[in-house]
Amino acid sequence: MLDAMLKARSVAVVGASATKAGGEDKLGTVALRHLIQHGFPGAIYPVNPKETEIAGLKCYASLADISESVDLAVIAVPAKASVGVMRECGAKGIKAAVVLASGFAEAGDAKLQDELLSVAQAGGVRFLGPNTNGFISVVGDLVPCTSMVCAMDAFTKGDIAFITQSGAVGGSMLGTGTEEQGGFSHWISVGNEADLDIADYLDYLVDDPDTKVVAMFIEGVRDPAKFTAACARAAGAGKPVVVYKIGLSDVAGETAVSHTGAMVGSDAVFDAVCRKYGLIRVDDASELLPTAITFSWLRAKLPRGRNMGLIAPSGGICGVAADECHRARLEIPALDATAQETIRQYVPSFGAVRNPVDVTQQIRAYATGYQDTIRTVAEAKNIDGVILLVTMVAEPRASFYAEIFTEAARATDKPLIIGWTGAVSLASEAVPQLKRNHVPTYLSARGAVKAMRALVDYREFLERRS
Repeated sequence: MLDAMLKARSVAVVGASATKAGGEDKLGTVALRHLIQHGFPGAIYPVNPKETEIAGLKCYASLADISESVDLAVIAVPAKASVGVMRECGAKGIKAAVVLASGFAEAGDAKLQDELLSVAQAGGVRFLGPNTNGFISVVGDLVPCTSMVCAMDAFTKGDIAFITQSGAVGGSMLGTGTEEQGGFSHWISVGNEADLDIADYLDYLVDDPDTKVVAMFIEGVRDPAKFTAACARAAGAGKPVVVYKIGLSDVAGETAVSHTGAMVGSDAVFDAVCRKYGLIRVDDASELLPTAITFSWLRAKLPRGRNMGLIAPSGGICGVAADECHRARLEIPALDATAQETIRQYVPSFGAVRNPVDVTQQIRAYATGYQDTIRTVAEAKNIDGVILLVTMVAEPRASFYAEIFTEAARATDKPLIIGWTGAVSLASEAVPQLKRNHVPTYLSARGAVKAMRALVDYREFLERRS
């Protein structure tokens, strides 16, 4: 069903124009520009009866005038005119469409939205929107989208699909996620969900070979039964789904209704759904994509238990991380005597080798002290994951540590996550280097611990299912 949309081989943009509105490009023109800019390899057909050529492409007076078949139509005309264009899509045999215009149910005109849906159903067209920014198929270089995030030169191809009920917030997150070195398969701004909703996209992505992790920004669930069925399929496939949902407050709920017309629903019920189907729920919007990225990089190294090894150059940050582990219900077991003796070779008497391991700044005196300490902790039989804490370190030593940490992360089959708590400006090369090498790096001890806890929770969920 969704192949015609997310894997379209030809796209018609209805409403593209060579003229501007209020000094700005019209929505159709923006969508057309992004299709071209991001290198869509298929056929592109601008449609506008007032133009003969746009952006060097032949422009057609109507969809019917295009002699070739069209997989996807981007409908970029005002709300009331969108109904007529949708009717033309059905007559043309187009199976998928994106309706960009606002002015439907979110603005109080549910009747117009119902008419749009009725016409689409009569013509056999499934559509995204209305009131949407469109979507981005990163793996297919397909960008029928008006979000300003598309001004980025390129998106990194990867295995995270991101479904969002907020185009603006979702676009912002995609931009920062790209800067965090996350790799994406698809980004979908669902809009009003008059036809296809988040459950339809999640259900499709469960079977998508390009997608291994799904992230969702949720304002409300329209069809709970269909949504839980999709969640159950994702759980059965072992495909992690990371979610952030608004609606804890009455104000947030009212905002969601006015934004997309969505019903927010009970937060307690949603939380129960997350527990039942293994959805990884984050409580901070800024954690959504970093957590999804961590799963993308470490899903083959899920911790086998809750026992963590903490390594830091400061007793203070060891204490902070230990408290965060306690809050997250992660254990910090003592290392055995042999491991402690090995580490003591590099750690002075005022350091700590029991766990947490405080290597102190004296670790710099030993050429392989850091490497050997990390390896010893990671190899301990009673350790299931390693959290490395970094305080103040500047270049070039910061990059030297980044190399050590990367090698250590690659050498172990246990998850290793870094909490880089010092000034990033002093490690301007090291932190990006770690992320390029797919070593999850958070800018606080809490962030690193919460990410590890999410991995633990998902592993325990999979064990319960089996």
